[in-house]
Amino acid sequence: MCPLSESKTELFLQEENETGKIVPMVTVVRRRGRLHLVHPPWYRNSLLASTGFLEFANAGDFAANVWNEIPVPRHAMILMAIGGPIALLMSIVALRDFILSWRNVKLLRAERRYLQSLKHDYLASANPDPDLIRLIDSRLGLGWRELGTELIDRVAMDVFLGLGALLVGTGTIMAIWGAHPKVFDASNLLSGFVGNSFAAAFGVVNAVWSVYLARRFHRYDRLCTRAPALSPFRDRLHLRFSKFKWHAVVSGLTGLIAGAASMVTAKMWWGYVVLAPCMVLQLLCNRFWRTQLGYDRPIVSDYDQRGILIRETQEIRDEEKDGPLLDSLASTVTLFNALGALPSPSEALDWTSLDSLVQFMITNDLFDSLCDWLARDKSVPSDVRDAVFRDPSSSSEHTEITVSPDHLLRVPVALQTQLRDLCRQFLQEDGRRVLLYRERYLLEMMGSMLSRESQ
Repeated sequence: MCPLSESKTELFLQEENETGKIVPMVTVVRRRGRLHLVHPPWYRNSLLASTGFLEFANAGDFAANVWNEIPVPRHAMILMAIGGPIALLMSIVALRDFILSWRNVKLLRAERRYLQSLKHDYLASANPDPDLIRLIDSRLGLGWRELGTELIDRVAMDVFLGLGALLVGTGTIMAIWGAHPKVFDASNLLSGFVGNSFAAAFGVVNAVWSVYLARRFHRYDRLCTRAPALSPFRDRLHLRFSKFKWHAVVSGLTGLIAGAASMVTAKMWWGYVVLAPCMVLQLLCNRFWRTQLGYDRPIVSDYDQRGILIRETQEIRDEEKDGPLLDSLASTVTLFNALGALPSPSEALDWTSLDSLVQFMITNDLFDSLCDWLARDKSVPSDVRDAVFRDPSSSSEHTEITVSPDHLLRVPVALQTQLRDLCRQFLQEDGRRVLLYRERYLLEMMGSMLSRESQ
């Protein structure tokens, strides 16, 4: 960790060149023939769309429960042979999402430890800066909600519903040979109360967490409405927090009802009638989260402290304690809107110059996102990608490649026009998405900051 005697600017910067300018460094690694960004680390909006179908696994035992008789009708066997494997397949989806979510959990826990250590060091210093402490606290509040979302809305969901899908699928397939008494009894347990109990248990856990989230964001909304300094962003804050509240309410109620309905299906066919709309609503909740609520953001670390420490050029006035956060939010919104318009010459950006485009992305903290996009997007030609991420041993697996802005500016002349066009494409498409994500977590940070101050 940097000594407290260093300036805020030195703490904020990632690396400096001889002229004192910021030189962001990005590290990618080749795995299975593809490049992946590994440094700086990012928290990802990685919820799988297919997890929206996890509730469908509860209906995989439809034939086994409705035609729970001996001998097993032929049409029921066919439906069991379809529903059972589908339920088992959903357990694989849950496992995949669990792995992705656990990556986020490890990053968030590491970030939380670092922020708590940073806060402790500042509080122990001779003259702790209250504005830095407030920014750190707002990040801790944001990270707490993110960690809870990952652990409950994803890890717990994947474990409970994944195990339930595994048992239900196994029991449904066993029901095909239900003529054997022992197989019949085991099938009834697995595709009945035992298998469906996991969905019911998760429904209760998710409902409790959803109540907490709804209350949390209702509080944020109320506090932001009363803050005069936030009037330019009041509509955005209200919309953001309202989306969170309604998602929590719908998701919590749906999970609770679906869990109860899944227990009813073990004995009564009409349980599936109640379960069907819940399955559709959970699918919609999944999509709503991925498109309207989730976001990617850089993890705060000793290397990358964006959003925590303040550049010396930013002056904080006593009457505007939220100045840095408000400035970041205002610049993010302005830049997002500006990039949505047709490219036009300006003092800040020359769309015809590769050097200007790269410097613009450095200034607005988009360089690592650009490198990630160049490494992974299918629209990037392979010759351009190889020129940017060239390394003597880069063809081997698990080789780390460090990229700086100079790597982009030193590509062969024949590829510079193509790279410039790709940079323009990134700014107007994926670059705007990065800014949209930035706005989302900055809005929540503002709510977290006001909530902590009101306590």
